[in-house]
Amino acid sequence: MKQKIRPVYMAASAILIWIALVIQFDISIVKYLSEGRTLGGAIVQLWSYFTIQNNFLIALAITLLWLAPTSQWGRFFSKPSVLGALSLYIIITFLVYQFVLRGQHVMLGWFKFCDEVFHTVAPVLFVVFWLVFTAKAMIPWSKAFNWLIYPMIYFIYIIVRGALTQLYPYSFLDHNKLTYGQIAVNFVFLLLAFLIVGFGVIGISRLRTKR
Repeated sequence: MKQKIRPVYMAASAILIWIALVIQFDISIVKYLSEGRTLGGAIVQLWSYFTIQNNFLIALAITLLWLAPTSQWGRFFSKPSVLGALSLYIIITFLVYQFVLRGQHVMLGWFKFCDEVFHTVAPVLFVVFWLVFTAKAMIPWSKAFNWLIYPMIYFIYIIVRGALTQLYPYSFLDHNKLTYGQIAVNFVFLLLAFLIVGFGVIGISRLRTKR
């Protein structure tokens, strides 16, 4: 039964996230252009969101595992450590939004639709996919530290880009409102959250394997 449900679940999840990404890019680019930004600047701004990056990655992963599981990239995304990393990043996306960012902006219409898909629906769909439909594996505990590399690179990118453009995707990293010291403290706590949740992801993976 699980093998019959799996492709349907993957297709529905991937299609929903891709639709939300297309809509988000369409409505956001129109909005940014109306504010006087260039097309290139609008695209870079969208790709600078951790949320957009990770929803793109999980949509790509699910799509490849659905349509081309034996391809080079399909095999890459089927690795337990990669699936674990994607689960970690999308869980953090969910948690930060629900506990820090929700309510900071009023979303309406398609913006609201995309916001809920990216921050609530997609994270739940992917975590369920990871727990139910992927292979069990004993992920090494050390992977929790390896998984910190991406958020650290992302943080450096955001700070450097922000220093050059004065544009920041998230309020807790915004040097227009906070000192670098405050931003550093916020990032340390965020990095700690990545580490704790990462250990949790690994623990669940290892527990599934033992069972």
